Amino acid sequence: MATKKSSFKPSQSVPSSFRGFINVFLTDEARQYIKSKPFDDDVFAQELFRSIQEGYKFTFSADDYNHAYQVIGTRQDKDHPDFGILLSGRGSTPVKAFKQWLYLCRDVVGDSSWSEYLTSKTPEELDD
Repeated sequence: MATKKSSFKPSQSVPSSFRGFINVFLTDEARQYIKSKPFDDDVFAQELFRSIQEGYKFTFSADDYNHAYQVIGTRQDKDHPDFGILLSGRGSTPVKAFKQWLYLCRDVVGDSSWSEYLTSKTPEELDD
């Protein structure tokens, strides 16, 4: 009798470099501002490439439970002070999720240390 391989995969442990998520609450005005900015596929490709060149690493995924897409960005350089901190953007498409991530990264957090934002626990909202 052949043994059956289990399809169960144990959950991966959290990497030791993980420091937390940045949770930023978007006001209605901020969501309207994000929606108003043009962001076509060419701009998406340019900004994604630019962000990767700036040292960010991204993971895109579908969030079936919330019927949305999510992008998580973090620093790649282990020596960067923000390494291990994750910032996410959500939207009805992967492009809109990245558009929100850019807004949060550049317009909200800006040049501040990401560590300053680790204590915020307000729920995240879609940009659209």
